[in-house]
Amino acid sequence: MHGRTQDKILLLNGKSYTGKYLSSSPDLVNFNFKKKSGKIKSFSFESNRVYSYKVGNNEEVVLYKKDTSIYNYYTPDQMRMFIYGEEDAYHRFKVKQTWLVGFAVGLGTSLYDTYLSSSYVCPNSNVTIPKGFLNREPSIAQFIVPFVVPIVTGAIKPKMKAKHASDPTFLANEFYIEGFKKVRRFKRVKSSLFGSLCGVAVGMIAYSINSTSCN
Repeated sequence: MHGRTQDKILLLNGKSYTGKYLSSSPDLVNFNFKKKSGKIKSFSFESNRVYSYKVGNNEEVVLYKKDTSIYNYYTPDQMRMFIYGEEDAYHRFKVKQTWLVGFAVGLGTSLYDTYLSSSYVCPNSNVTIPKGFLNREPSIAQFIVPFVVPIVTGAIKPKMKAKHASDPTFLANEFYIEGFKKVRRFKRVKSSLFGSLCGVAVGMIAYSINSTSCN
């Protein structure tokens, strides 16, 4: 695929890929992609997922059309801006802090849930379980909290900043903003869910290593 301008395909979800265009039909657009290993992989995209494709220096071929019967409510120009918003959110909106917050909440929940407020003597074995963290059996909260955190995170709407846009003038376009917010919410929810699950997992591993059982 070297020696000429690579072909490009732009999807409605805001993702784009470069490679070699092979062919298209009313239902599919076929591309070859070079993987990191160097191997060539063929992939067929459903046409209803494709906004456009461009072969070399030729004119862009736009497949997307406004059609309310299939829920395509935007005009091609409006959808292009929506996709630009999605694309910028994928590449420019960072969710490291959201992951860390999710992790902290998950771990904190695990530690709090397994905190024994006073020492306990097992009735059958006379084993004394001391007061402290990781000494009480976990409750169902360990399984509920990781799924509550993303709901709260998804409801929070951070302010869009100029650094998030590949072109600052896009911030005045409502369709761009809609696309950006859609992906931003998805990334925040996914990141906080993964972070809180990791936090709970760390807490449960620590509990299993540290806890003293009556059995």
